[in-house]
Amino acid sequence: MRKLAFQYPNLISSYLLVVCLPIFSLFAQSIRPEPVFGFYQGGYYLTYLQGETNYTGGSLIQTEKNYQNGLQAQANLGVTPVKMIGTFPFPNGIPLTKDKVQAGDTLKVSMEYGLTDHIGFFISYSVVSIKSQGSNQIALADPKNPNGYTTYIEAVPIGHKIYRDRNYGMGLNYHFLSRNRFDPFVGLELSVLNFESKYRNGQQNNLFYPTDTHPGTGIGGRVTFGTNYFITPEFGLSIEVYGSRKILKSNAFSSESINLAGFQFGFIFNLEAMGKN
Repeated sequence: MRKLAFQYPNLISSYLLVVCLPIFSLFAQSIRPEPVFGFYQGGYYLTYLQGETNYTGGSLIQTEKNYQNGLQAQANLGVTPVKMIGTFPFPNGIPLTKDKVQAGDTLKVSMEYGLTDHIGFFISYSVVSIKSQGSNQIALADPKNPNGYTTYIEAVPIGHKIYRDRNYGMGLNYHFLSRNRFDPFVGLELSVLNFESKYRNGQQNNLFYPTDTHPGTGIGGRVTFGTNYFITPEFGLSIEVYGSRKILKSNAFSSESINLAGFQFGFIFNLEAMGKN
């Protein structure tokens, strides 16, 4: 009887171990670290953005506008005849359509690494494409003319891609909040680029509507204000507004500039958080 009394507590302990150990094991497995949202040191972030320019300026755009104004003056003074589709006379007194530089399309892909909880280093690839629509001066073959051609102004507006570039940049972002769903930031970027541009300044060698583009290279600077919102630790939405200035050089001109401002919207992926799953 005494022997059974000594064994009874041991039996209870063994029973509790058998029953409780699996429960504790399952509970321990279910405990996971709290998910981390937002920007932090050591994170890798891939961002994909698209948008458009809301402002386009600079000497390159001003040169095109000056060319269009020159055509308007020639038409108003009767210096150069105006035709429709190269055939029909255009009534006098009716103003030509003014040149319009349309909103450009933009795309940007960047990869950012968190150097600290607030500072990130990134590399990027971006594209800008800008179209213009307006009047054009066109030359027709004319054996009666000593120059061999006769010029006229086409009254029907013709649209064309005035500028397109590809930028390869790097820079720094400062993130105001760390480990937060809301991730406002400001960024500074420097880039090198190559581009194609239609360039007309009224000189004889590029007076008429060009059928080709002039390639070139340049450098650029860009300032960005934006915010990310992380829906999950791995994925979020991103929006930014930016302003940039680019200095250009090509075989058609030694130095021109183009200034851009606009907004972009897209997605952000935390590759470091995705790698933990």
